[in-house]
Amino acid sequence: MDFVSDRYTDGAGSDPSGIDDRLRRIRDELDVVETLVRAESEARLTPGDIGNVIRSAREGIGRFFDRSLFADPAFDMLLFVFLEEEEGRQVETSACYRASGVPRTTAVRWINMLIGMGLFHSAPHPTDRRLALLSMSDEAREGMRQWLGGLRPLLERVEAARATPRG
Repeated sequence: MDFVSDRYTDGAGSDPSGIDDRLRRIRDELDVVETLVRAESEARLTPGDIGNVIRSAREGIGRFFDRSLFADPAFDMLLFVFLEEEEGRQVETSACYRASGVPRTTAVRWINMLIGMGLFHSAPHPTDRRLALLSMSDEAREGMRQWLGGLRPLLERVEAARATPRG
């Protein structure tokens, strides 16, 4: 007569240590799968992609409301310089003025403040002495990358909700 036991055996006796080894292998395999899924997700939606969505949304609001109601020059400049550098482009101060959406004198004040805070670096333009080139500090760039990357789960939830049939 065969009895059911509460112990799993694979014919190797009643040593439960084999179960621990199998569970560890399963956990390790699941870790690999999770890493692959995360890498695929990150490849689909980069911090630059997320930043472009935010920039488009901020620019688009001006079609419906007075853009000055939503002026945030520091944020707009940080986002603009980050996205330009992600595309491998140098940023002239004049482009940063336009991206900020505020008058030039206000933009200059904000740029100087961002430089003073160590978020931007300024360097002379190689061919035009009237201009300067802006770049983000390593810390600011990493901060933007982490912040934008942190928005990925929110956007993925929105994407998943859109893909789910509504009943």
